[in-house]
Parts: sequence; structure tokens; C-alpha cells
Amino acid sequence: MAALLHSSSLRQSIRRGSVVVVLVANNHATRLAVRMARALLRPRDELQLVTVAMTPEGVVGGEALLAPHAAEPCANTVTPVVLVKGDARLADVVRQHAAAVMADLVVVGSHNLCAAGTRGDPLPAAGSFALRLAKSLRCCPVLVVKANSRGPFLGGASAGGLKVMLDCQSNSRHVLGWLMDQLDAQRDSIYLAVTAATAPSGALKETAARMLTQFGVATSVNEFYTAQRVFRDPAATALPQAVEAEAIDILALTAPECKLLPDAITDLLAATRASVLLWRSKQQEAPRGAGAALCPLGSLSLNARRPAGEADAGPAS
Repeated sequence: MAALLHSSSLRQSIRRGSVVVVLVANNHATRLAVRMARALLRPRDELQLVTVAMTPEGVVGGEALLAPHAAEPCANTVTPVVLVKGDARLADVVRQHAAAVMADLVVVGSHNLCAAGTRGDPLPAAGSFALRLAKSLRCCPVLVVKANSRGPFLGGASAGGLKVMLDCQSNSRHVLGWLMDQLDAQRDSIYLAVTAATAPSGALKETAARMLTQFGVATSVNEFYTAQRVFRDPAATALPQAVEAEAIDILALTAPECKLLPDAITDLLAATRASVLLWRSKQQEAPRGAGAALCPLGSLSLNARRPAGEADAGPAS
């Protein structure tokens, strides 16, 4: 069987720098988004601070808005960018810029998604620019940083790294590869979650076991602290609860490459009290290091490192 041997030192030596675009507005969610974007930067990455002026006359005001964020100490290249909307749609302007600079990640803050109603009564989510961007942007992943995130990193309760939970699907291996490229194995941790993972008898489904095994081997070989979580309930029910219970900073989701986001993904964007990374399933070429070493699902043994005293969780409701 193909090996997953791809150490952190080798991964860092071959990866190119990423372009991380963070959208800037004059609100609290933007400040959280900039902080989260900085936490995801690795050596040689570029951080682009982007705002959009309605007209050319608004460029000066846009530059003034970006200046305080650009002045914050940062070891990476920081590029302020003011785009002009003109007659185009705001989401189209952002999407065209992301494609033009070959962005590896777009980060956007959100207030409206923090108090979204149900699908039948969608306001104020219907007014969420972050939701519209997540639906339309397909050239790279989108990270929606929610103002009501309960994660310890944005909440100031943790001086350590990020806690990222991956909703494991059969097509999620590229997401995991991207995460292992972008996260710091000495600081950050990855939680592997499988929902609707048990048969009516209560036994773990074979596909769930294979995903956990292979994904767990990949994170272990690449020296990440890894925890596995198995849930009986579907994602829309299990993941928002798991995110709060585990104090997760980022929930990583895989969405199909289609014009409309599935209702389950939209519901998770609204209900999850954490930042949400949305990865379209056709974004397969993005992983550059560890992701390239991921083999197809198979039967491999797992020996992920974990803090003393922590055990894997069994099926949860």
C-alpha cells in the first residue's frame, strides 16, 4: 500500500507561499477575521488586506480603513488592496480579485450569520455577504469568521494554537492535506469527526472506520495532535454541538462543486458557533505538500499522539 511518509520538515521545504486574502470592513467581525488570517500564515505566505470602494473617489477612504491593520507587526508580506466596485456586484469583484491573484484562501468576517433564522424564516442570514460569497466563490476555500465564535483562540481564552475539526467525508482528503500544509503541527490540533457513522445495530460503519484510520495516520505521520470523534447523528445536528463541547476554533466542511450550496451546509454556516472553512469538492489541486502524499482510503493502523489522559471518544449522540 502507498505510504503516507511526508514529514513536516519536508512539507515546509517544498511548499510555495500561499496568498491569503482577508476582506476588511469597519466592524468587529473584520478584526476577528484579520486575527484568524494571521494565525494561518506560514513562512513565505502573503497576506492581502482587501476592501472595496463603491467609486474611485472612495479609494482614499479605503486606504485609511486598511492602514491600521497593515501597520500591525507581521513577519509576512502584507499587501493593502482597495478594489473599486463600480457597477459590478460586490461578490463578483471579490471573486475576480481572488482568481486574479491565485488566492489560496479568502477570509471574511460575519455578523449576520451569527443570528440566522430557520430556512423558512431566513432573515438576517439572507443579508449576509459572507453567505453570498461562500455560495459563489469556487476558485479557493472560504473561511467565514463568525463574530459569535466560542473558540478559545478568538475568545482570548487560549494562548496556544488553533483547534480545527474536520467533517470527514470520502472526498475530504484534499481538505486534510490543505490543513496540514497550512497549520502548525507543533501548535495546532486536528479533530477528525465522522457523523451518521453507526449502523442501526450501533456498530461503526466500515467506511467511517476506514476514513478515521487513514486520516488519522496522515495527521500522526505529520506530527499533529489528533483526536477522533464519532457521532450517530447527522452533521447538521452533531457538529454544532461538538464544536461547542470541544471548544473548536474552525470547522472544516467539504461542499459539492455546484451552483447552490446544500441546505445542510447553509444550516451549519448559520448554526455553528465557530469559524467555518468551506472547501468545494473540485478544489483538488490546491494541497501542495502533505495532501499530495495522502493515499486512497485503506486499512492502516493509527498511533496518533495525544495529551496524557485523553482517550478516543466512542459514538456520541
